Amino acid sequence: MKKFILSSLFTLIIIGVFAQGCKIEVKFANLKNQDLIIGHHFNTQLIPDDTITLDNKGYGAFKGKEAFPGGMYFLFLPNKTYFDFILDKDQQFSITGDTMDFDNTVKYKGSEENTVFTEYQRSLKDANKRQNDLSKLREANKENKEKIKEIDVDLKKIKEEMDGYYKKAIAEHPNMFFTKFLKATRRVEVPKEITDKKEQYYYFRNHYFDPFDISDPRLLRTPIYEGTIDMFLDKVIMQHPDTLITEVDMLIEKSRTNDELFRFMLVHLFNKYASSPVMSSENVYVHIADKYYINEAKWSDPEFISKLKTKIKRKKKCLIGASAPDINFRIVPVDTVKIIEIIEKNDVLKKDGLQVEKSDADSLVKINLKIELLKEFFFEFEEIGSLYTTEAEYTILWFWTPDCSHCKKETPKFYELYLEKKLDERNVKIISFYMQKDIADWKRFSKNNDDWFKFIKKHNMDKLINAWNPFDLFRRNYDLDSSPVLYLLDKEKKIVAKRIGYEQAIEIIDNELKSKNK
Repeated sequence: MKKFILSSLFTLIIIGVFAQGCKIEVKFANLKNQDLIIGHHFNTQLIPDDTITLDNKGYGAFKGKEAFPGGMYFLFLPNKTYFDFILDKDQQFSITGDTMDFDNTVKYKGSEENTVFTEYQRSLKDANKRQNDLSKLREANKENKEKIKEIDVDLKKIKEEMDGYYKKAIAEHPNMFFTKFLKATRRVEVPKEITDKKEQYYYFRNHYFDPFDISDPRLLRTPIYEGTIDMFLDKVIMQHPDTLITEVDMLIEKSRTNDELFRFMLVHLFNKYASSPVMSSENVYVHIADKYYINEAKWSDPEFISKLKTKIKRKKKCLIGASAPDINFRIVPVDTVKIIEIIEKNDVLKKDGLQVEKSDADSLVKINLKIELLKEFFFEFEEIGSLYTTEAEYTILWFWTPDCSHCKKETPKFYELYLEKKLDERNVKIISFYMQKDIADWKRFSKNNDDWFKFIKKHNMDKLINAWNPFDLFRRNYDLDSSPVLYLLDKEKKIVAKRIGYEQAIEIIDNELKSKNK
């Protein structure tokens, strides 16, 4: 008997979809005039399906014209306990027993599958009790080597006995859903003759789903479906986006045997990789959204799908392993005198822009006039650069803005670590990219510019490439909606890592450079 606490019976969602000819009679003499709930397992959840009230003799029946989908179901009792049973093709049977000693008294009439299921559970429960008793005895005699040997022999016998129950059930009832579920709970065993560790791994990986039929929707109504899928993706498969994408495709395609199963698989994988903290998961998320979710998730809100399309279009340009989008920019001069000149010219820019804002021109004219002023100022930066003309063993793109408190705090620390590690001598370059480009509030825009120039001067950031281009589509191309954001690029400007801390980026570079020098 399992414990299950519901806060209120009124919170139950009654689904009421039943099997054709379905009639599950129950009689519990000690539950007269009590409510009973029938429901199904759905991964780790218990989902209620219907409720009945027993008569004054403890009798009642769950009836319906349509089929309960096959799977593992439960009856929830008034004492807030529940017991499991199987529903598959046979859905006309009766259940009797004393709920005070249900495990030992429950009987099924007209359901051979549940009789087999109950007998297996009883045998396993007895073996588990004996195993636990011996384990406690072993702990109590851990200093007695002879006694330990005796107990270990008995424990081995019980394990063999339990294996025997399993093999007998599989052999005698190969066509039952219960035995299919039973096999699905076991991990695949690697043949003893395979001794090489690498070969053992590939055998286990390639045969992982031999005992577990991904395409069977009945297994979705058990406690093990989601966990089995996640274990495979998280623990068995190498966490490389291309490898994960191959396996995700396999799982989705094998779930197409049933609409509900397909929907579950697609939604689960979509959410799994959308919320994953693992950096490379974004590649998998984008693949699932682009190939499947946008086109086939007909249940989703059209507005959500429309926003998702825009989101995925942005993310596709800057995935791990992709070539980074090029950026053209102007570079802040390292000479102190020239920086001071730029600051003075920014004061003039601020004054001219504020005059435009105060003028009587319409809004579109004002915007165009501001853009012209900005262009004139922008071209005061003499040195021109671009991402792909910046030759480096590794390039770090650091997108930030001085009106971001976290940016102001972390940028000097990042620069100090860069100098401490002497990364400039190891041909590692940082393009410190100023993100400001919003000219709607000219006063704020001008102040941010001024703060940026003074920040560079104050912290002597002359070893960085201090870059800016308010006319570039870098926000869209690099999927930027916050700051600071870091991208790590290799020599060919492929994206190695993204949205990580600068300490982690430098650690990656350190490790890579050390391995190259070995």
